[in-house]
Amino acid sequence: MILLILVAALLVLFYIHCIKTFKYWEQKNVYFEKPLPIFGNFLNVAIRQEQMGFALKNIYDKLDDTVPYFGVFIFHTPHLVIKSKEFIKQVLIRDFNYFPNRNQYTNEKVDPLAANVLFSLKNEVWKTSRNKLTPVFTSGKMKMMLPLMKEVTDQLEDILNANNGQEIDIRDLSQKYSVDIISSCAFGINAGSLKNPKAEIKKMSDQMLDEKGFKRSFAIFSWFFCPLLVDIFRIPFVEKESSQFLINVYKHSSEERKSRNVKRHDLIDLLNELKEEEVENDIFKFDDVRMSAQALTFFNAGANGTSTLLSLCLYEMAVNPEIQKTLRTEIVQNLDADGSLSYESLFGMEYLDLVMKEALRKYPFIHFLARYAEKDYIFEETGLKIEKGTKILIPMLAIHYDEKYYPNPNKFDPERFRGDKMKNLQYVYLSFGEGPRKCIGERFALMSMKLGLAMFLKNFEISPGTKTEIPLRFTKAATFITPEKGTIFLKIQKCNS
Repeated sequence: MILLILVAALLVLFYIHCIKTFKYWEQKNVYFEKPLPIFGNFLNVAIRQEQMGFALKNIYDKLDDTVPYFGVFIFHTPHLVIKSKEFIKQVLIRDFNYFPNRNQYTNEKVDPLAANVLFSLKNEVWKTSRNKLTPVFTSGKMKMMLPLMKEVTDQLEDILNANNGQEIDIRDLSQKYSVDIISSCAFGINAGSLKNPKAEIKKMSDQMLDEKGFKRSFAIFSWFFCPLLVDIFRIPFVEKESSQFLINVYKHSSEERKSRNVKRHDLIDLLNELKEEEVENDIFKFDDVRMSAQALTFFNAGANGTSTLLSLCLYEMAVNPEIQKTLRTEIVQNLDADGSLSYESLFGMEYLDLVMKEALRKYPFIHFLARYAEKDYIFEETGLKIEKGTKILIPMLAIHYDEKYYPNPNKFDPERFRGDKMKNLQYVYLSFGEGPRKCIGERFALMSMKLGLAMFLKNFEISPGTKTEIPLRFTKAATFITPEKGTIFLKIQKCNS
């Protein structure tokens, strides 16, 4: 009887807590949809029946342009979701000092690598490390990496020639290409994934980036939205076996490089140079953990995000043959005598840039941006006051499909970015973020994707095959954009000379 009374009392207290918590947005006169106890507005996300970006989009699409923001509850934590273009500008740029940090949880004891990546760092430590790492990604440094990438594209061309006339899994091939690119540019090694399907580094990459697996999805969800689970179950953000393998590869390459006094102008060299330039009173110093963390992040972003976007871009070329034809013409016109592309021509091709922008618009790898208020803040236009610690979400996926900004958003239309049109899309084209915390690796990602796309199209036509799924469906269980079948089959055919 006493036990029943205690249980009943706890349930009553929990109910009262829910009622009090769920009145948060009502008391601020902010639109919100009625949440459920425990799960808030995201039960389907928690049970892996819907991606977070689409859950936010469902609410976003119900509201007209007069509503600048709305409230949601992730579990019992209130989040403010920004709709207004002007308010996005305020959060990401104009009033950045109020919102300088991402919501990313850190726990150095559970995952010291995740706690030391640039993405997770906060305040002055982030600012110092960002300033240190920015020179690594200048156009000059990227230009020096291009020859390393071309070694991989030569191998990719061999694979395409060997499979002429065949239907191949473009997603798998794009992953191998990206793993080899990032292994060369980040770890200074020839991973050999394109030629060896059993390459160890590709195997570890698949294990680490298994977005469809429950374990990986649960870890990402917990780190972003329920840190208590991270602390209780000691869940690392990145799977330990594969991450440790890559760290060992990085350390071995770095030590061997120093002992042999070899320069490749890759990430290892650049990080070693930064470490040598440090002074005693630096806020952020590159010890082994922090250097490994940057390399691992570089690998994650390149191997996963780049490969996914490249394969989706190739899919769009297959189902939009006129766009593919126009792009191929531009690529061929910019090839040098050896059939290669220079850094200047790669970034100088207008239509290639339009195609890449549209692919990133239609398929944003990350569906939302996250910030939190470092101090109390008032949106002066509406008078809404949010307290220090309030979490902010910017629903990138919903914005990229808003017909006000992108008419007929389901259509793949590179022309929507031509000329001065891009000026009107500032703050609502967010594929790499915006403001001081915009993705530092944007130039590297674009270079590897553009180079890969050009290599596919300069000599080959890409078309749907018997195994091609049209329209392409995406899994609801993954955190990031992932094809439901895990494959994208397309036919490749050598162009007539």
